Amino acid sequence: METSLIDVHDDRTCARAYDVIIASKGHERPWNEPPSLAETLVEWRHVDKAEPMEMWGVHDGAELVGVATLWLPMEDNTSMAWFEVQVDPAHRGRGAGTALLEQLLDRVREAGRTTMVVDVTVPPDSDGHAYRRFAERHGFHLSNTEIIRHLELPVADDLLDRHAEHARRRREEDYRLETHVGGVPPHLQDSLCAVMNQLAVDAPTGDIEFEEESLTPARYEDYLELFRQQGRVRLTTVAVHRSTGEVVAYSDLMLPEGAPGVAWQWGTLVHRDHRGRRLGMAVKVENLRRLQADHPERRRVVTGNDDTNSWMVSINEDLGFRVVELCPAYQRSLA
Repeated sequence: METSLIDVHDDRTCARAYDVIIASKGHERPWNEPPSLAETLVEWRHVDKAEPMEMWGVHDGAELVGVATLWLPMEDNTSMAWFEVQVDPAHRGRGAGTALLEQLLDRVREAGRTTMVVDVTVPPDSDGHAYRRFAERHGFHLSNTEIIRHLELPVADDLLDRHAEHARRRREEDYRLETHVGGVPPHLQDSLCAVMNQLAVDAPTGDIEFEEESLTPARYEDYLELFRQQGRVRLTTVAVHRSTGEVVAYSDLMLPEGAPGVAWQWGTLVHRDHRGRRLGMAVKVENLRRLQADHPERRRVVTGNDDTNSWMVSINEDLGFRVVELCPAYQRSLA
């Protein structure tokens, strides 16, 4: 098995890498709806100086059979590296995954990182699953587990109305809700970034210790431009404090162009100083209303939460999300 860096500007190699990744991620997951090759290439070729990405391939003879993706954060959590390894199911069991992981270990040590983190998707009853055994065999230990839930659309209007009314009574005097398509306007970006940066430290992550992130309005705008180039739609509902004009809660939905049946639930968070007012439910309900009104073609929302996050889990369960799979995270210390 030979490993080498993948040239993300080589169309032919990237097309094969995409096929490998999609085959791997879709293995035994019939609900998986991948983004298109076109929008994936835009992401691979986007240069993010705050979190550069590398892609490594492994060949069996002349055929690319596995792909590893490595992210090296440069402005926060700089002792860490996170990655994924994907091997074509038809070529598993021959050492391709191990060859990729050994290459990544060398690269991460070279970069001076001391912690590697990877997550996988497995069925709910997954003790002893091959992905778990692979991680443990290579010195990784289980750090936390997110529960992946799906919400079938549309959600009944009366259910949304009931939760919206309950939330409204707790926040109407002090907060207003706004929904924005394609990102929030500049005057809200500073406060939105401040709340988004809390997500890594406020959301439960087991024994993985994250620093607060360092998203700025400039980077936020850069990501919005990336999404526009991909043809993706980002729906963001925020709760704005009436007296300060600052964002204190948000919920993001991302609609990939190449997977027209799905909406990805990205972050939802309430600033720690404004909790206990049902703002989390309020922003999620309002965002769902906009999704269903503007995009009736979307059939499912996919989200993930640590199951110890009882606040967010209860919101998702009240809205009708159901458990589909697990996303355990494993880490390994290189210190």
